Amino acid sequence: MKSKFLIIPGENEIEKVDGVDFLFPLEKFSIGQTRTFAIDEIVPGSYIYINRLLDTQDISELRILYPKILEKAKGVVFEDLGVLELFREFETPLEMCLYATHALCSSYTVKAFLDEVDTVILSNDLTKEEVLQIISLVPERVGLLLYGHLPYMYSRRTLLKNFALHYELPIKNRRILKEKQSGKEFLAIETDEGTVLYDSKAYDGRIFLEQNEVKYFLIDLSFTKISSIKVWLEAFLNGEELTDTTSGFLYQKTIYRLPPKGGKKDD
Repeated sequence: MKSKFLIIPGENEIEKVDGVDFLFPLEKFSIGQTRTFAIDEIVPGSYIYINRLLDTQDISELRILYPKILEKAKGVVFEDLGVLELFREFETPLEMCLYATHALCSSYTVKAFLDEVDTVILSNDLTKEEVLQIISLVPERVGLLLYGHLPYMYSRRTLLKNFALHYELPIKNRRILKEKQSGKEFLAIETDEGTVLYDSKAYDGRIFLEQNEVKYFLIDLSFTKISSIKVWLEAFLNGEELTDTTSGFLYQKTIYRLPPKGGKKDD
């Protein structure tokens, strides 16, 4: 099986690229994006991205929008399970792909959700070994983030605005924030619906490109401004070196329990 690419275009120009389906963040239903798309702007035969946590009013509005989504999309990538329940009511023929950014972290969870959805995109909190294990257990139904800024936190509150008002700073919808103790930098982006914190560096996951069992490789260009998606993708897949990137958690041992105060850490 040859994996295909799902690309979030960001502010870049949409162009036809072989082996690529575009994933369009849906206006009013996506958060943490530099650009969202009204349903009429979406290229027919694409995928639609819904990553906000929705309330009752949002679900009602999505219900009204469903006939247009059905006309435009062949699949929906979503996080809130309310989207799945709503689309089930319509016995939707659309591919339902769950991308729960911090929930799909074990083979047990993935298998459980694959009883309910068509495909999943794994969370980005896994090590390389954990990713490979899950892929081997459920081949051809799993997607991976290949490039993009790792999302760390999502809040329904307008954290940047509140911060700016408290410290009497100019209000901005995008800032680089630095954690004092570690010096770690985060990219924060905010809309009226809330705030998302990303790693300030882009994640490069090309070590997985030879894993043919992967159904989708997700590329998020939301914060990458380029002249041509086609040219960029060709260079990226041919191994062009990228600077100032991160491998995320691929080589970091997960800490399940902190040692007692003054105690010795496990080896």
